[in-house]
Amino acid sequence: MAKRIIAIALSISLIWPNLSIASARPQLGELVGKQYLELLEIAPTVSFSQKEIDDFKRQLEREKESEEKRLKQEEKRLKDQVEQARKQLAELNRRASRDTEEMTQQRRDLHCRILKLEQQMRQMQTEREHGLPVSYSNKLAKLDLIQQWPARKREIEQMLASGRARQRRYGDVEDITIRNISEDQEKDIKLGEDAIRELKAYGLMPPELEDKEIKAYIQKLAETIAANSDLKIPVRVTVLESEEINAFALPGGYLFVNTGLIDKAATESELAGVLAHEIAHVAARHGAKLMKRAAIANIIYQVAQVAAAVFTGGVASVGVYYALQYGFFGLGMVLNLALLGVSREYETEADQLGAQYAWRAGYDPKGFITFFDKMASEKGYVKSASFFRTHPPFFDRIVSTFSEIEYLPKKDNLKVDSAEFHQAKSRLKQIQSESKTERKRPSLRRMPECDEIGEATSR
Repeated sequence: MAKRIIAIALSISLIWPNLSIASARPQLGELVGKQYLELLEIAPTVSFSQKEIDDFKRQLEREKESEEKRLKQEEKRLKDQVEQARKQLAELNRRASRDTEEMTQQRRDLHCRILKLEQQMRQMQTEREHGLPVSYSNKLAKLDLIQQWPARKREIEQMLASGRARQRRYGDVEDITIRNISEDQEKDIKLGEDAIRELKAYGLMPPELEDKEIKAYIQKLAETIAANSDLKIPVRVTVLESEEINAFALPGGYLFVNTGLIDKAATESELAGVLAHEIAHVAARHGAKLMKRAAIANIIYQVAQVAAAVFTGGVASVGVYYALQYGFFGLGMVLNLALLGVSREYETEADQLGAQYAWRAGYDPKGFITFFDKMASEKGYVKSASFFRTHPPFFDRIVSTFSEIEYLPKKDNLKVDSAEFHQAKSRLKQIQSESKTERKRPSLRRMPECDEIGEATSR
């Protein structure tokens, strides 16, 4: 009996270390919930079989289908409520030829209810069509990173050790400002001016922020990055009053930064990373390269269609207008992506160049990735929908950015944050608080005064 107990004890002692190792290994579900920068450190230390990877991908697909079903059900519930409110409105109209004071109040309440429900329906649709794919694309990108980053990192180390790092495309980072990555940048200025004029003519450009201190801060930050980039033309910055979390650059050096982006960025390096990415699009002339001579007409037509929907009426159309006015979908959801230079190839290129520009300007180039990761990982898809439409997530660009950061010469004291950045954020918060009660309603149509028509509902 004693021998048997000893044998069992020995077996357990031999098995226990393996059990400890197995239990210590993080699960894939846990890993895809981590930040990209954490995965950089973890990926070389873990290993998963192809079956484990495939099984987890199928699990993610089931989760996505379940969430899509939930969102569709929520859309249907809201649609049913709209139909019920419309029936009540029809019943009200059958009561009398003219409204009593009580009927006027009932009508106003029904109008406001329909408007709010219509807007919520569009938010759900945006979550389902744009936010949900982003969320799961981000998880798949992290899964690919776990599998592929260790081999890529070894490849980078070999390139550096062999002295071939500068042979990569745009590897001549010490020559930034002198090198010439694109010809005729100045020819794009008129293209950008035409697009801005058309957007303003249709009333789709959000109002500019009229605060000299914040505008001066953002302009100075953009100029600092531009001075350390391949941009050969002036950068012209406009700060827009929009809750949309985004920034975009039009051809010719026109950079638009939404107040929603300033609110959302946690550090100056995050904001600098987004601006550097947009400046890279302009420097490489991505928008101009994607467009043909007739493309501007298509862009204007697209914008005109949205404006026409507003003028022709209908609650759904009014819902679109409210969404545009208050930034829930945002200008990024209206603009033709060709104008912004958005394509798979050009996004990856802008990530590489943007990391270089932020680094050369003295900022931690990881800022863009930390912001990107935060946007993709948080719950609630509406306010991030526009950002990911103009900055689509996929594995190639994540690895491209990480790779470039590994290649860049090491610098001490890279800037992550600043007092000026937080002063600008505090000032913006104060301005928004003071102006909240004075928010102007859309003026294209006569609308009822409804409380919180423009308030987003996100989980």
